[in-house]
Amino acid sequence: MRGRPQLSCLLSILALSLFLIVSAGAQDPAPEAKPTLPEAAVKPPKVWIFNGTPGDDEHHAFYEHNLGRLRAAFLERLSISPQNLTVLYGPKSAGYDGVCNKENLLAAIADGVKAASDTQPVWMIFEGHSNPTDAGANFNLAGPDITARELRQAFEATKPNAQLVILFTTSSSGRFMRWIAGPGRLVVTATLEDEEDNETEYPYVLADVLENPASDADHDGKLTLLEIFNACNAGVKAVYDAGHFMQRERAMLDGNGDRRGTQRPAREDAEPASRVYFTIAGAAHKFD
Repeated sequence: MRGRPQLSCLLSILALSLFLIVSAGAQDPAPEAKPTLPEAAVKPPKVWIFNGTPGDDEHHAFYEHNLGRLRAAFLERLSISPQNLTVLYGPKSAGYDGVCNKENLLAAIADGVKAASDTQPVWMIFEGHSNPTDAGANFNLAGPDITARELRQAFEATKPNAQLVILFTTSSSGRFMRWIAGPGRLVVTATLEDEEDNETEYPYVLADVLENPASDADHDGKLTLLEIFNACNAGVKAVYDAGHFMQRERAMLDGNGDRRGTQRPAREDAEPASRVYFTIAGAAHKFD
């Protein structure tokens, strides 16, 4: 993990970056509105977090802390009920929903794929370590790792009209894009396909973004996938800039299921990513 700046400094930089992003976007022609389901018809999101093997004590401490932050953000700020949040990392005696091994991971993905539909948003967050292989990449688990090919098979049953969001925050995560993306899936990877084989800042920044009121860039009381993507990009850049490091991770988004990730989403990726969101608890909607 790189030397990280003070959180207050990061949030100030993040807030300015988000303002610039929104201001720039306001100059572009507004995308054509597409028919959407009535908001009341959409059910509250279900969230799965998969944290693979930590590798050492230092990373175990980091992941436990980061999982605590993610859990608190979902339950307290983003209106997720406890029954709609599943965290696989350690034993139930440690407060988790199970160990993140291949058997439990595949069973959880199957449950999420079955649940995801046009009225049931499902979010899946992958955190931990990945390594590149000749065939793609492996997500490192307790016990045998899971391959990109096995993940593709696990996601193949996704309904074409589903709202299934997959956030892959690990090193080498860009290598998973062409395997796990497809119809009904909105996929974010922390890196480009051939970038950052060591460690990413994305999990730490994602927790910041989910906690930070500035992430709701248009102040409408909803935190969309597009806002999360833009805010995480700004936050990761702030970490590298503050540490005077060469940036080695650049996130990609595939919002339309064509398996082509992009760093700068055009309408075909941005518009679907703006329609899947979390409701911010206690937030006033700007159109109310």
